Amino acid sequence: MCSCVLKITLLISIFSVHLLLLSVLLIVGGTANETPQQVVSRYNNYKAICNGLGYKNLGCKDKTDTVAFQSSITNTRENMKNQETVIFDKVSLNEGKAYDKTTGIFIAPFEGIYSFTWTTLTIGGKYFFTEIVRNSQPIAYNHNDGRGRGGYPMSSSHANIKMKKGDKVWIRTHRNYGQYVYGANWCNFSGIKF
Repeated sequence: MCSCVLKITLLISIFSVHLLLLSVLLIVGGTANETPQQVVSRYNNYKAICNGLGYKNLGCKDKTDTVAFQSSITNTRENMKNQETVIFDKVSLNEGKAYDKTTGIFIAPFEGIYSFTWTTLTIGGKYFFTEIVRNSQPIAYNHNDGRGRGGYPMSSSHANIKMKKGDKVWIRTHRNYGQYVYGANWCNFSGIKF
């Protein structure tokens, strides 16, 4: 008895798949003399079938999902306080408007993985240590030490950070090591959502 029910169930499943495939062929097949409305209707039917089968459209990304920014420091800063936010006040790119140049804080508009890079430039004899933080928790550090050398030491760091919508990321001084950071757009902070 159980074997018989199993065979009937299998036959019904096979028949359903054949019927579905035949429906797809009839809907998608179309003719050469279709009107534009018929083409659109056929496309919508095809899309509905694919969605019903669980297929997702992985094609073009919606422009509103694009999040990217590029910012820099215009004025030299000296003797910054412990864990003081480094404000990159000149913004040359801000797709998604997630970076605030007045506070120096990036707020994630969407959940996802974001990639951040920041670069600092100091002068010989000075230092400038920073950290990138998510919601006040340090994630990565940047050590730029010009003591004992001349010129203009430059240092870059990078962090990929998984964020929830509304999470905040910014660059701040690491402890009291914000002695000197050069302005004139030599120091940068940028980010992009994958």
